[in-house]
Amino acid sequence: MGKRAQGGEGLFSQLRRLLATAGAHPAAWVATTVMASLVLAGLDTLGVAAMVPLTQLIGGAEADTGALAVISDVVGTTDPTVLIPIVAAAVAVLFVVKSVASLIFRWQLLGRTTRVSADAASALLRGYVLAPYAAHRARRLREIYRSVSDSVTQATSVLLSVVSICTDVAVLIAITVVLAVTDPVVTIVTVVVFGIFVLGLQRLLRRRQTRLGEEAAEVSLEAWQYLLPSLDGFREARLSSRGEDFVAGYRRARLRGARLGRDMGLISDIPRYTLEIGFVVAIAGISIYLFNVGTAAQALVVLGVFAAAALRALPTLTRVSSNIATLRTGQAGLRIFLAAADEVRTGGQHDERPRDETRYRGDLVLEGVQFRYPDADVPVLDGLSLRIPQNTTIAFVGSSGAGKSTLIDLVLGLLQPTRGSIECGGRPIADDLAGWYAGLGVVPQDVFLFNDTVAANVSFEVEPDRIDLDRVREALAMAQLEDIVGSMPDGVQTVVGERGVRLSGGQRQRLGIARALYRRPNVLVLDEATSALDNATEHQISETLAKLGGTMTILIVAHRLSTVRHADTLVFLKDGRIEAQGAFDQVRATNAEFARLVELGRLD
Repeated sequence: MGKRAQGGEGLFSQLRRLLATAGAHPAAWVATTVMASLVLAGLDTLGVAAMVPLTQLIGGAEADTGALAVISDVVGTTDPTVLIPIVAAAVAVLFVVKSVASLIFRWQLLGRTTRVSADAASALLRGYVLAPYAAHRARRLREIYRSVSDSVTQATSVLLSVVSICTDVAVLIAITVVLAVTDPVVTIVTVVVFGIFVLGLQRLLRRRQTRLGEEAAEVSLEAWQYLLPSLDGFREARLSSRGEDFVAGYRRARLRGARLGRDMGLISDIPRYTLEIGFVVAIAGISIYLFNVGTAAQALVVLGVFAAAALRALPTLTRVSSNIATLRTGQAGLRIFLAAADEVRTGGQHDERPRDETRYRGDLVLEGVQFRYPDADVPVLDGLSLRIPQNTTIAFVGSSGAGKSTLIDLVLGLLQPTRGSIECGGRPIADDLAGWYAGLGVVPQDVFLFNDTVAANVSFEVEPDRIDLDRVREALAMAQLEDIVGSMPDGVQTVVGERGVRLSGGQRQRLGIARALYRRPNVLVLDEATSALDNATEHQISETLAKLGGTMTILIVAHRLSTVRHADTLVFLKDGRIEAQGAFDQVRATNAEFARLVELGRLD
C-alpha cells in the first residue's frame, strides 16, 4: 500500500494531493479518521475480550480469579446461573454498540469521501474552465470528460479503500491482542499462517488487478469517444447515417468494460472464498491442537474466544482484500486525475473578477501585433498595426487562412500576441482581462443555447433570481426578436430546447445578438455570425447593426458583402497582413483581389 506509484510518487503522497485539490486539509482529515478508527478498534477489543469470561463461565471455571473475580464482586454473587446471563447480555450490548458505531463511522466516512469526490471534480472543472484559451484548444474533450467524471470516481475509491484498510487493520490488531492474551501460541501460529496466506494471495493478484484498472481507464476514454459524436453531433450522425456505427463502437467499449467488471468482481471475491476455506481448516487444526495439549474445558474457552474473534476478523479480512483490489484498480484513475490537476494548475488560470469598476473606453489600437501558434513554424499574423476609433464599425474580410479568426481571438483577449500590443483607450487589455470582458458582447457563428427559457439564454444566467427581465426585453427589442418572443406561448419564459432546437437558425442567431446586447457592451464583436443565415434574416441583422452603429464599437468578421458593405472601415487581410483598408468602395478600387471577390459576389 505504501509502494511508490508510477513516476516515483508514493501512494500516500498522491492521496495528500487529492485531498489538497479538493480543498481538504490532509493532516486534519487523516487525524480525525484515525481517531475514529481507534475508537472502533477499542470497541472491537472490548467485545472480543468480553467473550473470555463468558466462555470461562460456560466451561465451568471458578469465579474467584482474574476477570471473573472482578465481575463476581460487582454483581455480588459467584453463581454461574446468575453470572452467565449478565455477562452474555454485556457481550451482546458491546457488539450492538460496536455495530452501531461502525454504521455511524461508515456513514460519516462515505459522506466525507463523496464530498472529496465532488470538491475534487469541481476543482478540476474549475481549472479547465478558467484555463488559458490556447490550452483549451489543444485539449481533447473526451479526455476532459473522463478526468472530471470517471477518473475522479476512481481516485476517491482509492482514498476510501486506504482509509477502510487502515481502519480494518487497526481492528485486526486489537483482536489479535485479545487472542494473544488468551493463547499466545495458537495466536502466533494463526497470525503467521493467515499472514502468509493473505500476503501470498495478494501478491499473486497484484499485477492482474493493476492491469484491470489501467484497462478500465482506457475503456472509459473509448466510450466517451463514441458517446460524444453520437449525441453532440446528433444532426450530422443522422444525416450521414453513422448513428448505428457510433452505437456499435460504444457497445464494444461498454462490453469490454463489462468483461473487465466481471474480472474485477471475480478477483475481489477470490480472497473471500479462500479465507472461508482457510478459516475452517484453521479451526480444525486449532481444535486438534488444543484438545491434545489441554483439558476439554480449556479448549472450549479458547475455541469460544477464537470463534467470537473470527466473527469479526473474517469479514474484516475479506474487506481488506476487497479494498486492496479496489485500491489497485483505482490507481490508474488516481494518476490520471492528478496529472490533469497538475496540468491545469501549471497552465495558469483566468480570474473572472475585474480589478475595479473602471471599464475600457476609447480607441482600440493594435501595434505591431504578431502571433504564432506554438506548433507552427510561421506566424499567422505578422506586424499588424491598426487603430479602430471608438463607436465605429469595422469589418475584417479576406480569404480563408488570412488570419481573421486569429485576429478576433487576439482582440477578444483569448490569445496573447507573440509580439506587439493591443490597447483600448491607451490601456493594454491584458492588464485586466476580466475588466475587458465586462465591456464585450460577442456573437459567434454557432451560438450556444441551453435547455432553458429565453430569458435565461439571453442573460446567460443559471440563477433565475439574477435575471434582469427589463434588460432581457430591451436586448430582444434591439435584436428585433420582441414580436417573435411575444408570440411564444410563455413569452420570455418559453423553453427553447436543448441547443435551441425549437428555434429557427435565424432566431438562434438573433438570440445570440440579444445575449451580447444584454451585457450593454462598449465593443460588439460578430465572428461569422451571419454566415449560416438566409438572405432575409441576414438583411434584418444588418439593419440591426446599422441602428447600433455609432453607439458602440462594432467589429465584424463576415463573408457576405451585404454584411460588411456599410461598415465605416473595411480591412482586407491576406497572409496575416493588412493588404488594404478604407471604405468598401475605396478598398474595391485599390485592391484587385478584393475587387475580384466582389465581382464573384462572395468573400470566402
